[in-house]
Amino acid sequence: MNVFVQTLGFGVVSASIIAVGAMGFTIQFGLTNVLNLSFGGVMTVSAFVAYLTEQSGINIWLCLVLGGVAGAVLTIFLGRTVFKVYARRGTRLFEMVMVTLALGLVIEYAVDAVSRDQIYSLSFPEGASYHIGAATLTESQLIIVGIGIAVFVGLERLLHMTRLGKALRAMAVDPGLARSCGIPTNRIVNATWLISGFLCGVAGVIYVLNALSVSYTTGVIFLPSIIAAAILGGVGSPRGAVLAALMLGLVTQLVAAAGFSAYSSIAAFGVLVVVLLSRPSGVLSAAARKVELTL
Repeated sequence: MNVFVQTLGFGVVSASIIAVGAMGFTIQFGLTNVLNLSFGGVMTVSAFVAYLTEQSGINIWLCLVLGGVAGAVLTIFLGRTVFKVYARRGTRLFEMVMVTLALGLVIEYAVDAVSRDQIYSLSFPEGASYHIGAATLTESQLIIVGIGIAVFVGLERLLHMTRLGKALRAMAVDPGLARSCGIPTNRIVNATWLISGFLCGVAGVIYVLNALSVSYTTGVIFLPSIIAAAILGGVGSPRGAVLAALMLGLVTQLVAAAGFSAYSSIAAFGVLVVVLLSRPSGVLSAAARKVELTL
């Protein structure tokens, strides 16, 4: 019983990491309609930025911010250059997925070349251990959970209580109508790239803070869980992404605790497959209604 409760505790930590990435992914996908498979590569770059700055003696929480900024800068660069160029040439949705896949591979193997295929360890102290019922979590794990909660609250306030958030939601529903109403669509798209990229970077950093290691495959390994949470939660819905992330975090940790840790990522897609089979029209209905790229 204690092992089960401890696994649930680890599941909440994993869910917090998945949720941060999934919230970034879902608002990016919901507004631009780009299923961005280079998201994992951006996570990896951000994680390495945090690792390199941490090795330079910079405070780890400043490294978290720098990793997020790196993710934001790389994301808006890709969005305003590569993605926009292909969109102007009439690239369709599925073709854009292939573009993002290629970009992800380029980023992954570029990092591999620079890092020389090495796995690097972080010296981040985990802090004291705290007992929460039968579960024991370290200070760093509790901070990760706190970051997940803070990101969710902050994003919800941004989307529902600011002019930027309302404009972003309007464009996600009908970009043409939003443009006709005078909403500065280019600025909103830029803001979306920055916000989603920052969350992508933060997710990459807190992932390696929990794993205490980073390699060129870091983001790619974690990307399936993020995509699954974003799709299960409903495209463009941070609340849905958080709930789906909680479910996936618990499932992956339970699978790992059962002795099948190598299949924990596959379990996330297994849950996605089950839901798609049970209600195929409901999960992707939001994306299906909008058949053009908003770039």
